[in-house]
Amino acid sequence: MKLADDLADETTAKIAGASAGILCGFSVGLLVTISSDAPYIFFGIFIGTLLAGKIDNLNHFLAGALFLLVALLGGLPVLEPVTLIVCVLGAFIDEVGHDLCKDKGYLSRIFEYRLILKMGILVLAIIPHFISWIHGIGWYSLIFFLLFELSYEFTGWFDKHLIGYL
Repeated sequence: MKLADDLADETTAKIAGASAGILCGFSVGLLVTISSDAPYIFFGIFIGTLLAGKIDNLNHFLAGALFLLVALLGGLPVLEPVTLIVCVLGAFIDEVGHDLCKDKGYLSRIFEYRLILKMGILVLAIIPHFISWIHGIGWYSLIFFLLFELSYEFTGWFDKHLIGYL
């Protein structure tokens, strides 16, 4: 998604950006159909960014539409509300905070790297050991999510070099 976002924001490469958005939407949609934890994380991100008004270009729209289509065709699981709400709120607060707290010292670092959602998912990996009725997120999903986020950051770094050639 980072590539699709950067292509929309910083270039006129519409076909490349739309292709990246479509690939992202399809991949994430497929992931939520085969993992028990991915629906919480990715529906949380989708709903949180939608509520924050961040689905604001063609690439985002294509990614979101394909994500929903694949997820719906693959069959949506029943989601436990507390876990989903934590993910939605984390994504929403990260997106709004990122815009409001640019160049505000310590707070800008928290929101630049979207740490609220990461901390929320960490809590969701711990809390089911204490409160059994909360689904939470498995430890392996926490690790995979952190690797996903790391790849997002690497893509942002890579995009700075790639976009110069487009």
